[in-house]
Amino acid sequence: MTALAGFIVTAWLGLVILAALADIDDLRIPNRISALIALLWPIHALAAAPAAGTGWLADAGLAIAVAAGVFAVGTGLFVFRWMGGGDVKLMAALSLWAGPALVLPFLVVTTLAGGALALLMATRLRFVVAGVSEWLGAADLRDRLLGTRIPYGVAIATGAVVVIAPALFNG
Repeated sequence: MTALAGFIVTAWLGLVILAALADIDDLRIPNRISALIALLWPIHALAAAPAAGTGWLADAGLAIAVAAGVFAVGTGLFVFRWMGGGDVKLMAALSLWAGPALVLPFLVVTTLAGGALALLMATRLRFVVAGVSEWLGAADLRDRLLGTRIPYGVAIATGAVVVIAPALFNG
């Protein structure tokens, strides 16, 4: 990995974590975070192109198609209010990075993490975690745990860190 590619991947990881924290804090993922994640992707693709060989342009086209598909399906989920708009945009931006090879594992891990979050919200354990959060001074997290909406950006970030990050840092 070149120094530029390493810097871009590190910035990507910081933005993914920032998206999760923003969602915990405000139940919103700012558009600029998803936009920056998406805008870093072509720079990284170009920086990594020499190592990728001659097929990188076709891979880039497939990644764009995959991200467009995720965005289209996500938009449908948004229309029915099953998913937030910020979540849809973040998943589409991260799908660029996942590409066709990793998009399915990314979506599966994201879904499992979202299910775990939903289970936490449905059990009494959330009250324990909320109490600990209050004790630690994390009032925003406590309020989110005691509310009814789920910060799905946390699940999306989990999918990205578990599936996409290892491929980026090792590739």
